[in-house]
Amino acid sequence: MPRSNQKLTFSELRVGIFMFAALVVTGFLILNSSGDFNPFEKRMRLKARFVSADGLRAGGDVQLAGVKIGKVEEVVFLPPDAPNGERVEATFLVVQQLDKKPITELIRTDSTAQLVATSILANDKMINIVPGTTKGQPVGDNAVLSSTASASLNQLTSTGNDLLAQINKLAIPANEILQKANNGDGTLGRIVNDEALYESLNATINEAKSTIEKINSGKGTAGKLVNDPALYDSLNKTVANLESIAADVKNGRGTAGKFVNDDALYNDARDAIADLRKSAAKINEIAEDVKSITVDLKDGKGSAGKLLKDEKLYEDARTAIEKFNSMSTRLDAILADAQAGKGTLGKFVTDETLYNSINQTASNVNQFTSEGTKLLYDFRQNPKKFLRIKLALF
Repeated sequence: MPRSNQKLTFSELRVGIFMFAALVVTGFLILNSSGDFNPFEKRMRLKARFVSADGLRAGGDVQLAGVKIGKVEEVVFLPPDAPNGERVEATFLVVQQLDKKPITELIRTDSTAQLVATSILANDKMINIVPGTTKGQPVGDNAVLSSTASASLNQLTSTGNDLLAQINKLAIPANEILQKANNGDGTLGRIVNDEALYESLNATINEAKSTIEKINSGKGTAGKLVNDPALYDSLNKTVANLESIAADVKNGRGTAGKFVNDDALYNDARDAIADLRKSAAKINEIAEDVKSITVDLKDGKGSAGKLLKDEKLYEDARTAIEKFNSMSTRLDAILADAQAGKGTLGKFVTDETLYNSINQTASNVNQFTSEGTKLLYDFRQNPKKFLRIKLALF
């Protein structure tokens, strides 16, 4: 093609630049009208980890409590040693402001990200973030949110298949039971097919109906109990009397009323109970002392314990008792000899001559004592009479 020597004028260049700028503005307006593209809007990058992507793809929606706030940037696999069995990590971009407020006021460290199906039949998933509370802290860029997975259609289908399998397993024995019942086998079969049981139940129902009719007509004890107005009046009077008694008790009348409402009686009873508690405490102390003494006796402590446990002391006591018994026997023999007048003691006890001699001696002693008393009296009255000295010279 021959080279053209035609030159591009400035006016043509200006028209081209204008058309190119118009195309760029038109494309920007088209993309911006969808709400998915705004190169001037600042976004925050967050992450969430799941056990399975379950239909989550790059470009999926990200919502905050049902309000769209961003898009999924990428979905990647985690290493095999990831904790909690998490195998997939989703990175998503969200707006930094929502309703002219920082998004971090709603997305906090206690927020959770969960996979939600975009529709009932479709398997595509999006991420829905549950807003945090005041207990959490605002998240930063590249923060990893805790995640939960919602039930998917595949899981529901798998659960339904398992449920159907269990129902099928239960249907087989149920059919066998129903077949046996139809054939009259077993207890259920007899209940269903036994005419005698039906007749017995029918007779029981008829008797019950007859009994109810008798009660309604006032026959028998139950009928009188239900239909007798005198019994109702008597019960009504009894209830009235009980109400009167309750009112008297409430107002402090009578013995029961004073017992219920008298504070002095309550205080006396309370003091008596306190005294009983003190007595019980003292009894417990005495019981503890008795228990301690019993333990000491059992262990052979103290005089009583030694008396119970020391065999040597027992033998000594036994020997002393035997000696005392022997001495008692000898003493009985000596007393018997004394009563018979044998020996010195016997003669001393039974000899009247010795008694008379002792009596005479006692009488002489008394006489001597009397004369000695008189002599002392005379000496005190006239001592010169007894102190006269006679000198004789030869």
